[in-house]
Amino acid sequence: MEINEIQEEFGFAVAETGLATRFGIPADALIPLLFSLRYGGDWSYASDTIKSLSAVTKTTVYDDASKTGYSLEEIYLFINPVLLHREGTVHRLEKCGNSPLRMLVARPYRVRLGSDRVIKMTVHPTERTIRTEDLDTTEMVFSGSTAYGIDHEMEHLAGREIRGEGLRVFRWNS
Repeated sequence: MEINEIQEEFGFAVAETGLATRFGIPADALIPLLFSLRYGGDWSYASDTIKSLSAVTKTTVYDDASKTGYSLEEIYLFINPVLLHREGTVHRLEKCGNSPLRMLVARPYRVRLGSDRVIKMTVHPTERTIRTEDLDTTEMVFSGSTAYGIDHEMEHLAGREIRGEGLRVFRWNS
């Protein structure tokens, strides 16, 4: 690693650690947000005093004329999240970190999530910017993939194991 790359890594780490102070929350509550940024996907965290959950939405912006685009990521951090409403049922294959294989699960199509606080991180890949803001809301509604991820992480926060049926229940069609 070159010296300038090391300096960039340190600068990035300093900015990450400054988020807890900026938003006035315990540093460990940021773990899901930072994991979503660094590793992708949705994450959750619980301690004796706080719970937090991150959920990611992705929007692809594509220009047909130039044949180029980018995927904007919005990562939401919910402090002490509460699932207020679940709507619909979608059967899907899902993989959980502590399970070696994907399984067939049922998830809600739409969820309404409440929380003490919502922090939004917007990651713009072509501008190479990360913007964070405290949203002036305590409830949000998500559908599709983001709703599935939220429901999955809420199960983790409730201490429940993700359960479903293995691929063995599927039959091959020729």
